[in-house]
Amino acid sequence: MSEIDEREIKRRFEVISQFEPSSKVTARDLERARERLTEQTSGQQPKELKIWRIIMKSRITKLAAAAVIIVAVILGLTFTGGPDMASVAWAEVIEKVEQISALTYDMTTEISYPGNKTLTYQSENYVAGDYGTRSSISMNGEVFVVKYLLPRKKLAYHIRPKYKTYIRIDLSDEQAARGKDPDDPRTWLKTILSGDYTELGRDNINGVAVEGIKCSRLEMTGEDSVMRLWVGVETNLPVRIEVEMFSMEGGQMRPHKYVMENFQWDVELDESVFEPNIPDDYKLREVQKNAQQVEQKPSRLLTDTEKDEQPMVREVVRKFFQACSDEDWNEFSTLWPGLKPNKMQKSLLGGLEIIHIGEAFKTDDSATWYVPYEIKWKLGEVRKRILRVRYDKATQKYIPRGGL
Repeated sequence: MSEIDEREIKRRFEVISQFEPSSKVTARDLERARERLTEQTSGQQPKELKIWRIIMKSRITKLAAAAVIIVAVILGLTFTGGPDMASVAWAEVIEKVEQISALTYDMTTEISYPGNKTLTYQSENYVAGDYGTRSSISMNGEVFVVKYLLPRKKLAYHIRPKYKTYIRIDLSDEQAARGKDPDDPRTWLKTILSGDYTELGRDNINGVAVEGIKCSRLEMTGEDSVMRLWVGVETNLPVRIEVEMFSMEGGQMRPHKYVMENFQWDVELDESVFEPNIPDDYKLREVQKNAQQVEQKPSRLLTDTEKDEQPMVREVVRKFFQACSDEDWNEFSTLWPGLKPNKMQKSLLGGLEIIHIGEAFKTDDSATWYVPYEIKWKLGEVRKRILRVRYDKATQKYIPRGGL
């Protein structure tokens, strides 16, 4: 041989055959390569096997073949010579996105109504750990509200350009502590990967090779929900997140579908992106007072008749929450006629713990009673609110009417 003799070739093959994989080569990758080798060699035709036997009769070709196989396993190649297809490392997805400080994404929301009617709107979203979140929500191409959640400043804004109005919301310590989580797609990501899931295999989204999984998290989204996650096989970053569940809309539980996509991970976002910059001619609207704010108003003195009614109203509220705790849904519907709990409501309310039921009070001359309550969800979240109760003349009963 002109430049390298046979003995030197043999020596080099011997060296290759002793090659040890580096620490970067994981057990998962080695096992995947072995499985691919097993699958493909077991499916070869007799003619290929015959060629293999001929090759293996020579000592030098034995060494060469051994070297090729070893290098193939180390580099993630299949025995037939083609590159092994990359695969998503699901356990590493959360770890990778948690290291990202800022991102942008688009979301489409679909709400289904009776008569095959669907309300659809889109949003452009910005998330930065240091600043908060911003969402521009549009319908039919027109932005109808821009929302800012600024936990560090303990503020939130909803700006409506069409009407030149805005509202300012002071966040509680609890709301501020949750930070950007309510609007951060990584919150959904953690939910999806928090338990068992079913693999959906490989697909292609906008030219990107992805692998998907799906699951249902009863404790978070109810029995009728389904969540799907699609992750890029090359980047190991989410490409699309889909959530189908029932949510409250207009006082009714309706099917919702959320699709988060067009992610831009680890982008640079200046703090100015999260500055509302409200024009001077926009008018500040007051936030509609809810049941929790009613407690801040002084309760009025009760009449003698109302003093007799007061313990009965409180007892109705106690029985209602006890029915939830016992998962007695017939009693639930008896105490609150017209409200038939669906699977999601049952999963949220069932098994709750009653911490405290306060004294019923009134703040004006209306027929509405207000009853403070404190309960603990089965998942551990404590909820402090006020239930509204009214006397129904038709049934001659005190019936809850809101505040749940």
